[in-house]
Amino acid sequence: MIGIVLIGHERIASEMLAAMEHIVGKQPLIEVLDVLDSQTPDELTRSMQAKIRACDIGKGVLLLADMFGGTPCNIAMGCLQAGHVEVVSGFNLPLLIKAATLRDKQKNLAKLAEQVVESGRLYMRIAPHLHNTGQSDKKSTEGGRR
Repeated sequence: MIGIVLIGHERIASEMLAAMEHIVGKQPLIEVLDVLDSQTPDELTRSMQAKIRACDIGKGVLLLADMFGGTPCNIAMGCLQAGHVEVVSGFNLPLLIKAATLRDKQKNLAKLAEQVVESGRLYMRIAPHLHNTGQSDKKSTEGGRR
């Protein structure tokens, strides 16, 4: 099974793990690193390396960072190891659920990263605006009144 480490600002990593486990149940080999203002980059790097070791059973580790370019992502990028540690930034709940449910089936870490990114994108939508599109609606909006 591929391990997962979530890293994010404040408590987003812990809260996303709690939300994911609410939906799919408790998961093994998942660690979180919440990045707080009181932590130095060196402390964060050491913590990240320990979390990677804690959930690595030889199949690789997927690091999921909350936002590209932020401190959590930069810490994760410093741990990148081709074929062994992959980094995905901009995680959301659908992406995390897909990672948790596919990681024991998918043996290739890079392919898992691609699949979870696609899932994260797939579930990002603008909610459809439900309204009457009949002629009377057009007249009232064209005139600026409703």
